[in-house]
Amino acid sequence: MSWQKKLNFIFPFILLIALLSLLWRELFYSKPGELASALIGEPVPTFSLARLDAPSSLFTEKALGKRVTLLNVWATWCYACGLEHGMLMKIKQDYQVPIYSINYKDDPVAARTWLQQKGNPYVMTGSDSKGDAAIDLGIYGTPETFVINAQGEIVYRHVGAITQKAWDEVLYPLIKKLEAH
Repeated sequence: MSWQKKLNFIFPFILLIALLSLLWRELFYSKPGELASALIGEPVPTFSLARLDAPSSLFTEKALGKRVTLLNVWATWCYACGLEHGMLMKIKQDYQVPIYSINYKDDPVAARTWLQQKGNPYVMTGSDSKGDAAIDLGIYGTPETFVINAQGEIVYRHVGAITQKAWDEVLYPLIKKLEAH
């Protein structure tokens, strides 16, 4: 058998092993709630949004304060945001971690009503009706949550609803570590 025939015989097996290895890695070692961001280590992009609770006042990145905070991007039309809401209320009540938010491409009246009915876990919410602030943050969809350090830099990006597991294993340990410094 010539080398060409041997190679034609062996090549599909090598390709199959390579594809199975890639699939194995993605299935068992990927972190679906973690999405790389070019903004990690960078200051929160500047934004100026009308406050949801007081539209004549502004919510800017400067409001995030001088301590570790969460910045949550959400919408009333987002199914996963509804699932996440109970966990955000628990974070506010049980952990006292300040959560700020950006209401993404939503009706402000519907958003205010939603928070009145479900409870408001946020220190402050900005209404991003055009989606400009979300674009600057690199938002793919809602919900997304950023951990912001005391210097106003993005330290971590969580994509999707925050679950108890994600809170216990990733977000809260990171927040405690940042607060210790």
